[in-house]
Amino acid sequence: MNELKLEIDGKPVAVPHGATVMDAAVKLGIYVPHFCYHKKLSIAANCRMCLVEVEKAPKPLPACATPATEGMKVRTNSAGAKTAQQGVMEFLLINHPLDCPICDQGGECQLQDLAVGYGKSASRYQEEKRVVAAKDIGPLVAAEEMSRCIQCTRCVRFGQEIAGVMELGMIQRGEHAEIVAFVGRSVDSELSGNMIDLCPVGALTSKPFRFAARTWELARRKSVSPHCGLGSNLVVQVKQNRVLRVLPLENEAINECWLADKDRFSYEALESDERLTRPLVKQDGEWREVDWQPALERVAAELKKAGSDIG
Repeated sequence: MNELKLEIDGKPVAVPHGATVMDAAVKLGIYVPHFCYHKKLSIAANCRMCLVEVEKAPKPLPACATPATEGMKVRTNSAGAKTAQQGVMEFLLINHPLDCPICDQGGECQLQDLAVGYGKSASRYQEEKRVVAAKDIGPLVAAEEMSRCIQCTRCVRFGQEIAGVMELGMIQRGEHAEIVAFVGRSVDSELSGNMIDLCPVGALTSKPFRFAARTWELARRKSVSPHCGLGSNLVVQVKQNRVLRVLPLENEAINECWLADKDRFSYEALESDERLTRPLVKQDGEWREVDWQPALERVAAELKKAGSDIG
């Protein structure tokens, strides 16, 4: 038997052996709320937001870590599943600060969205919330509001599994747990900006983009990286004719859903006083401004000459 057949919310689906309930739900287009799960990272199953009801199981199970089995019947939207998801959301919000109006992630925050869709209207928690000290982990990634962190460990797993550099880790346990950089080290891998995209809350944010604009104020344009040989796909976000942010555009054949820091942060050079706005051609040992047409003709001639020299 090459595939397993199961039902999710009454809809039949076939998935290969080794697939999870989350994989089956994604194949059907059924959204299961989650924070720690990411299709490109290993399974952590620590946020518990993806709890679903499985027939004959004594309690709700995490969809991201539950293997699909033959004949399994899963309910993602039942009363039991909703109660479990609401309970998890209430726990996640216990220590989360209520600072959405000043949070840089506001408007594109996964926690914000799922709190509206799966949370309760009021919290029963009346105790003092924990506060996590701000951290300086490097020049590009801001970690000044780590009280917002929900310990999904996406950033930690990304460093280990994708970037290949273990720059962040989890210390302490329970209510004292927090994400930190190693002593005397900063986050400086060439893929560090992807941690900003992966963070489902406003704990890790972009220092260059910090407080520059709200996401709904930005126009979006598709583009291609000018820096890497891959031709990574980009989304350039613009406000009032100024580029304020560059994000990856998912393309499985090229850059998947990742982007190098050089592509992500080099847009600041667009506003530099030293940026060339006209082509320069060297004449009599000096660089002189020329129009685009003669400059392109010069380039074409030099390339043609180089090709003929090579043979």
